Amino acid sequence: MQQYFLMKSIQINDVLEMDKEQSHHIANVMRMKPEEKIRIADGFGHVYLAHVMFKNKKVFAVVDEEIVDTTLPNISITLAQGLIKKEKWDFLLQKCAELGVSRILPFVSSRCVVKAKEDRQDKKKERWNKILLEACEQCKRSTLVELEDTCSFSALKNEEADLKLIAYENADRVSCKLSDIVKQHPNAKSAVVVIGCEGGFSLEEVEELEHAGYQRVSLGSRILRAETAAMSMIDRIGFYYDEMAGELHAKHGDDSE
Repeated sequence: MQQYFLMKSIQINDVLEMDKEQSHHIANVMRMKPEEKIRIADGFGHVYLAHVMFKNKKVFAVVDEEIVDTTLPNISITLAQGLIKKEKWDFLLQKCAELGVSRILPFVSSRCVVKAKEDRQDKKKERWNKILLEACEQCKRSTLVELEDTCSFSALKNEEADLKLIAYENADRVSCKLSDIVKQHPNAKSAVVVIGCEGGFSLEEVEELEHAGYQRVSLGSRILRAETAAMSMIDRIGFYYDEMAGELHAKHGDDSE
């Protein structure tokens, strides 16, 4: 079932006019018929079942009921990602949105090959947001990914979260094991994950963030590409916290019997 985002407060029985792009997609790409069902998300964690209505060459969604959203993660993850080449960056945006990242913070570090050109930032951000929107619709998320402006590496020191991690290829695989670090923070509700560009980080950069409360983390014995490291880390953190939430729910269920 196709999903669309309408960033507004929604009530049952509302008749919502779809925008030009959504209308074209419904009528000409999906070739939907009157009464056909779609999902509408308000972008704030609510999802609704609606049916399509056509009137005066316009497309409307008539809201039938609110449905349970099962896509919300148990931890809010910010991905701070060093800029990488265009095709890989676009792929990273799409897949991290599908994996449940809440926020993406692009940055420029000392080893970045890609540079942020201020005169093109608005156009780039518009295109990146469209990639994120389409990915969120495809995977049936009820919330959009928040995309920040590109910042300097040093600005990452100002980020606040319950869990602050920097992936580093020279981190000790035993003492900096991701699963062990996560277990030390079972009640974390937010995390910032810092992933480098194609050239990784200098030791000085890693130490700079460690002084700001970050922990270096190893992703195993293999050296991963930047986009692979980001997806692996987002997926694993989400999985670990989903597992812990499930175990806690099962324990409380047993205690109540």
